[in-house]
Amino acid sequence: MKKNTLRKLFWIFWCSTTILTGILAGFLVSHSIMLGRFFQWFIESGNEDLLHQTYTVFRAAGNPHIAYNIPLLLAFISGIIWTVLAFVAKRDRIIAATAGLSTTWVGVIFFISNFAEAEEAVMTATADATLTQLYTTLNLPLHTLFAAMYVVSLFLLLLVPLKGQWPKPPKR
Repeated sequence: MKKNTLRKLFWIFWCSTTILTGILAGFLVSHSIMLGRFFQWFIESGNEDLLHQTYTVFRAAGNPHIAYNIPLLLAFISGIIWTVLAFVAKRDRIIAATAGLSTTWVGVIFFISNFAEAEEAVMTATADATLTQLYTTLNLPLHTLFAAMYVVSLFLLLLVPLKGQWPKPPKR
């Protein structure tokens, strides 16, 4: 791959990864502050049936969760491509491995914690008491962790173009 082409691809995928990470940071901050707490309130206040009569029906009718997942998939793909390009170009590899792969890290935590199953079961009204308890235990802490991961990742990604602008320390 020519150096100029590599440089262009690096910046194109840095841009898409940064934009998508910013979108996901917004999603997760919003979820941590409002939507996740709202779902939590439904269950903790004894209104789980109302959640199932409203959100579950809404979700099944229009599949809004699929549209919500599109930026996750795009960020996952873009982040992997940008990370590979960063390693090939031998630049910003630590930021790429952490921030560029933030959606990968979030996904790993989401699935190994078994929260993916619990959330799906609660939102589709198929959860038993164990999965509901797992959901209420992990919902806010995990989504807050994910929000923090995406905000930090966005900050790290924004540092990439600035790194070359910083004055170098004087030689001793």
